[in-house]
Amino acid sequence: SHKVLHHIDPLEKDKEKVPKIDEEKKPWSTLDATIFQWIYATISHDMLHTILEPDATTMEIWNMLRDMFQDNKNSRVVTLEQEFSRTNMEDFSNASMYCQQLKELFNQLKNVGALVSNNYLVLQMVVGLTEAYNGVATLIRQSDPLPSFYQARFMLTLEEVGLATKVATRGGATMVAHD
Repeated sequence: SHKVLHHIDPLEKDKEKVPKIDEEKKPWSTLDATIFQWIYATISHDMLHTILEPDATTMEIWNMLRDMFQDNKNSRVVTLEQEFSRTNMEDFSNASMYCQQLKELFNQLKNVGALVSNNYLVLQMVVGLTEAYNGVATLIRQSDPLPSFYQARFMLTLEEVGLATKVATRGGATMVAHD
């Protein structure tokens, strides 16, 4: 949207066009600094320290990041697959947090070229549910076709609200019985 892709990915591979003329240097430097800020603001603290180099241009930093992610692509897929398959709802405070984590891992898998589908995401969400969600898990699993992730997420959060209401109602009934 900012039309800056040419600054980090020029047509001639690995040949950055740093301006030689003084009147072109200032806008180029401003653009370079802006893209630096975008990159630095969106990567982890550890990664930032890994790529920081004095006098490096944005294209050089971009290429370092690209190489870091593409060089270990297969290892990354294996690690993400393991984390994805071990994600369980019991490790999260609510259904939304659980679904958010699954979606983030799903997106990371797609970003490294793993073959992932909506069905894979939905089925993994169902597999990781706790026993309290067996009813909605069965409903989702038996749907043909499977619902989209967002529909399944909505079903799960509705179930969570229903379970919370039952707990609150039982708690109120218990209090009344003791009075």
